[in-house]
Amino acid sequence: MTLLDLIRHPHVYFEALKRLPPAPWRMAWIPVLAGLIGGVGSVLLSRSILDTQLLSTSAALGIQLPGSVVYVLTVIFSAVASFVTWLILWGMGGLGAGRDARSGEVYAASFLAPLLWALALLALALLTPPQVNVAAPRLGGLTGAALKAAISTYTSAVLTQYGASPLVRFSNVMTYAIYVVQFWLAYIGLRGMTDDRARAWKGVLYPGLLFLALGAAALLIADAAASVGGLI
Repeated sequence: MTLLDLIRHPHVYFEALKRLPPAPWRMAWIPVLAGLIGGVGSVLLSRSILDTQLLSTSAALGIQLPGSVVYVLTVIFSAVASFVTWLILWGMGGLGAGRDARSGEVYAASFLAPLLWALALLALALLTPPQVNVAAPRLGGLTGAALKAAISTYTSAVLTQYGASPLVRFSNVMTYAIYVVQFWLAYIGLRGMTDDRARAWKGVLYPGLLFLALGAAALLIADAAASVGGLI
């Protein structure tokens, strides 16, 4: 039994996993690796955005921050976020499907889908990185509102070009598609472990609804912050 069997024959894979003794941390490395590779791919894909944020932060603090630090922190944050996401999926999945569903192992295995997509995205970002050709603003001597306006104009131009990139658009669509694949794999795994469709659905819906609620809350907070920022 290999991880590739999970993609080719998911039912058979989880049947084989069910015969093994429970070990929740057996595949904890998969979400961590997916996060690390995804972080590297994200840095390559959105380097122009990270550089823009770095410029804005450096101007606000009045010091020059090294770009390498931002890139490394982005990769680390991606790995940590992926690991924490797995822990949440594990907990909420177990809450819905029951402890005997072995949701920790099932959801860890389901991170194979994000891992494969992260590898593909990394290759695409290396071969065809988004083209953003916006001249960096000259901030020397600018202060206050003039500095804020210059950075805002530059950021807007970068975001416009970045968002128009075919690879960025494709990545955005694929990200949601991979979530669907991951939950589909998790449903198959939970159903195989419990032999109960209702419990398997609960094991998928509980974490799914939680993340939808968190996403909606994040959008509302971001919109409120943007509104407040526009009034200041």
